[in-house]
Amino acid sequence: MNILAIDTSTMISTVTISDGVEIIGDFNVNQQKTHSESLVPMIESLLSLLGMKIADIDKFVIAKGPGSFTGLRIGMTIAKTLAQVGNKDLIPVSTLLALANNSSSKTLKLPMIDARGDRVYAACFDGDFNELIKEDLYNIDDLARLVNDLDQQVELIGTMNEKYRDKFTKARPLSLNFNNSIGRSLIKIALEDKDPSPKLYELVPNYLRASQAERQLHKNDKKDGNKGC
Repeated sequence: MNILAIDTSTMISTVTISDGVEIIGDFNVNQQKTHSESLVPMIESLLSLLGMKIADIDKFVIAKGPGSFTGLRIGMTIAKTLAQVGNKDLIPVSTLLALANNSSSKTLKLPMIDARGDRVYAACFDGDFNELIKEDLYNIDDLARLVNDLDQQVELIGTMNEKYRDKFTKARPLSLNFNNSIGRSLIKIALEDKDPSPKLYELVPNYLRASQAERQLHKNDKKDGNKGC
């Protein structure tokens, strides 16, 4: 079974292909281009290098967020289109759970994604990937208090570990690099998932909060409503 995984949750675009047993191709690109410019060429290039066509893919996997609003929207749209055209399954996977799966240790795992303004998307998992602190948007000081109250060694996973490591009393940063791609974790989780594949129309990104445009629209609606009172 050939599986293609996509992640556009952050500035890094990831495309990974597995034959169901091992990873046979993995592209990670951190560049100034938008995901809308880079993702499709990455998919085409990786398939070409492997001598494959999109029709050879049996299942797709998408990192559903949280993360960059624009990135999540682009990744989900492209993944749903590819799955729909080929009449293939699309498996959504939490970006934070996939990040946590980059570590195989039995210590606590704290994946974090930048949400700006001293806020992060985060969750805390135990060594068996059970959720101890729920996936949510946190102020970093509030998150640190929750994690420190657990009083256990914790691996900080993701690009925010250097910035915030001093907030955590028992931190052990785990740097992500191109040799330990989130795409591998997405495929690992999808292969272990025994639940029925969701309907494509049911799949939406996990934004965790309203986008800036949505917040501004809501703000304007409230102003207009007040004017009419």
